[in-house]
Amino acid sequence: MILIRNADLYNPQHIGLRDILVAGGQIVAIGEGLDDFPVDVERIDAAGGIVHPGFIDGHVHAIGGGGEAGMISRVPPLSEGEVAQAAVTGIVGVLGTDGRTRTVRDLLAKIKGYREWGLSAWALTGSYELPSQTITGSVGDDIALIEEIIGVKVAISDHRCSIPTTEELTRLAGEARVAGLLAGKCGIVHVHVGSFRTAIDQLFQIVTDTPLPVSCFYPTHMGGHLEAAASWLEIGGHVDITCSEKAVGQVLSLVERHPEGITLSTDSNGSFPKWNQAKEIVGMDRGRISTLDETVSSLISQGLERGLAYNLVTSSPARWMRLAGKGRIEVGYDADIVIRDGQKVRYVISRGQVLVHEGRVKSPMYS
Repeated sequence: MILIRNADLYNPQHIGLRDILVAGGQIVAIGEGLDDFPVDVERIDAAGGIVHPGFIDGHVHAIGGGGEAGMISRVPPLSEGEVAQAAVTGIVGVLGTDGRTRTVRDLLAKIKGYREWGLSAWALTGSYELPSQTITGSVGDDIALIEEIIGVKVAISDHRCSIPTTEELTRLAGEARVAGLLAGKCGIVHVHVGSFRTAIDQLFQIVTDTPLPVSCFYPTHMGGHLEAAASWLEIGGHVDITCSEKAVGQVLSLVERHPEGITLSTDSNGSFPKWNQAKEIVGMDRGRISTLDETVSSLISQGLERGLAYNLVTSSPARWMRLAGKGRIEVGYDADIVIRDGQKVRYVISRGQVLVHEGRVKSPMYS
């Protein structure tokens, strides 16, 4: 059992000073003056700091991404410790451009390893291309039968995608949706949206011309298509903004009118190639999971209310991806808790396990 005393609690909205009792991996009590227990309890004094839910990063290249500049440009995998140090307790792993040398099977193994270490983790089947790479041979079967797989990824409006037709995207969404219904999962189509001018035109066509609801699609990298993002939010959709230097302004332009429809993710360990007009690579960088916390901090410093900033990376992704027991500090929820001293992360608790203790991360399997 863990008792967090004197917590200035954001759940993610500001609650004020509370004590939080953790047992069996869950939050079992929140109140004032919780201190009289007949058993030994680990006590953490959070006085002077801030306590908020662990962050959820919905777009992470857990086994590494990239490769567009040759095999030497393959980005390495993301370690468990890097995740926890970034105040992240839940991730969704994806494949990207490379659906040839990287596999959903390998991704699933990495996700299982994260879980064994103490994090919460899920995966999407598929990659940029259609037909989708899968484990079972079927997108629907992957979602319905494999616990960790909650949806499928595909790319549109990008010179690296397979240029899927609207009919192909419609069938993919229908298959994922039904599988999600059967398995009690979101069954989303997580859509990488490239920089081409068509943006999410195909998604608008699908939700206009078919019975499929807007909730079937979760478009990401929408910071470069703010008009389309605003229109998508207006019809009840949700959009994901990728952390970058421009992300703060992009979020601020949307969040006041649509505070519940936006999420932030990092594209961590994916490649960030720089292209010229001829679509030739002229530079390469990679995503970093630390940018999630950095972007949230920048939003707060730019005047966004702290609870609303936390919502973008806690309760909002948990709600849209139907991650039960995640994204909030409430009784009955999983004990995914971050304790801060200013900007410094003091403690990270994931499913009731302390992964970061006074700034020091739990030892990995291999040093």
